[in-house]
Amino acid sequence: MSRIIQEKKLGAGRVVAVAIENNKTSQYAAKWAVDNLLPKDQTLLLIHVKQKASSIATPSGTLIALDANDDVARAYKQQMYNESRELFASFRVFCNRKSIQCQEILLEDTDIPKALIEGINTYSIELLVLGAASRSGLVRKFRTTDVPNQVSKGVPPFCTLYIISKGKISSVKSATAPLTTKPTISSNASEQQYQLAPSPDRMDTQLMRNHQPRRMSISL
Repeated sequence: MSRIIQEKKLGAGRVVAVAIENNKTSQYAAKWAVDNLLPKDQTLLLIHVKQKASSIATPSGTLIALDANDDVARAYKQQMYNESRELFASFRVFCNRKSIQCQEILLEDTDIPKALIEGINTYSIELLVLGAASRSGLVRKFRTTDVPNQVSKGVPPFCTLYIISKGKISSVKSATAPLTTKPTISSNASEQQYQLAPSPDRMDTQLMRNHQPRRMSISL
């Protein structure tokens, strides 16, 4: 099945995205997507959902609102900003190896599956690739939800969802309807990081969630 997909390059001319986290399953998903779905020079969307927080605890145990004009709050935002940049940079290598362009989208929400489903609609994603849920007993904080399963239940009818486990297709939920409005996405390198361009001081919830995709063109 993988060979057939690779030969046909199902993602050619379509909006393809990989949802990423800092784990091995996301790496498998990204590598599979660039190897099997995308032709050279096409754009891949890298989507990361950052866990939303309204406040943080100081060493003394007090809570500080993240929108406060405070050194601790600013330092926290800077740390989150740097971690997001590092995460996206670590996944760009999969694209670079295959001469695939990439565009980075950072979302913020308390509900990761909901944020991904909203992202599918916002960016008209036709092919979404996810790493399979971990079966390990060591579940990280905020990662107890089976994200692939929840996304599968709410994925829009125009989107095909691939779940990848250890470099192979674990399951597929095929699209049942065509995409009615076709967006265009740029492969211009200067615009690839538009979601991460603001300074940490401006990384508030409204900025991260209400940012709309740009209308651009693909060079195939």
